[in-house]
Formats: sequence, C-alpha cells, structure tokens
Amino acid sequence: LWKLGKPRGYGGPWKETAVTAGTPSDPYLMTNYDRKKVTLKADRDVIITLEVDVDHRTGWHAYRSFDVKAGVETVHAFEDGYAAHWIRAVADGDCTATAWFEYR
Repeated sequence: LWKLGKPRGYGGPWKETAVTAGTPSDPYLMTNYDRKKVTLKADRDVIITLEVDVDHRTGWHAYRSFDVKAGVETVHAFEDGYAAHWIRAVADGDCTATAWFEYR
C-alpha cells in the first residue's frame, strides 16, 4: 500500500453546516498523517473548541479553543508530530460553520 505514497487528504466534519451550540461534530479521523492543519469559519462570532481522542479509552480532551470571527477564516497548523486518533469540533453558539482539515 505504501508504494502508492504517503496518505494525504482534505475534508472535515462541517462544511457550511448548521451547528447547534454545545453539540459536537461527528469525529473526524486524524491518525497517520504527518502535517495537519485546520481552517475554521462561521457566520457569526463563536468560540470553536477542537477536542481529540488520543487513546480510545479516556474519552475526549480539549485540544484548543479558537475565537472565530464572523466570516473570517481561522487557520491553525498543528505542531509537527502531533498525533491523535480522532478530532471533533464544538461551537459555543448556534451558527453555520466549517471545520475543514488538510492532511499531508
């Protein structure tokens, strides 16, 4: 399989999705990618918290919260070597939001 090259891709749990405050997105796979970044966007000012599952046993843990301004993309590059199995997003207010990942 590795003869096809290193895994890479784009996608995410929200793409201009109606989001309810406090309701987590579906989990999105994060494991086995070297370089990762996320772009967050919302139609109103919200705080979006990214939560990760690092071991399939201890549940979800807050990774970081982002103050997302209405209509402005917030881009975050994860530090080299950062690893988790799954990631999800939670907004603190109702909005239409995007949480879009780029894995390389």
